[in-house]
Amino acid sequence: MSGAARRIQVYVDDEPLQFYLGLRVRNAIGHRQAQRVARGECVVRDGDGDRVDLDGALYDGERLYVRPA
Repeated sequence: MSGAARRIQVYVDDEPLQFYLGLRVRNAIGHRQAQRVARGECVVRDGDGDRVDLDGALYDGERLYVRPA
């Protein structure tokens, strides 16, 4: 895979999405949802229920859930 960007699959609210390795949580949830999180209206949690920062790195198979705060 010399020089090729690696693609990963991330689940956002159980919807499978494809991203490039190196992108952040804010890229996965989208601009509008990221703004809501930044304003404190929502939180992002991982598959274990832990809060995730908008600037956190994505990894293959990660599950993210955007929920009201």
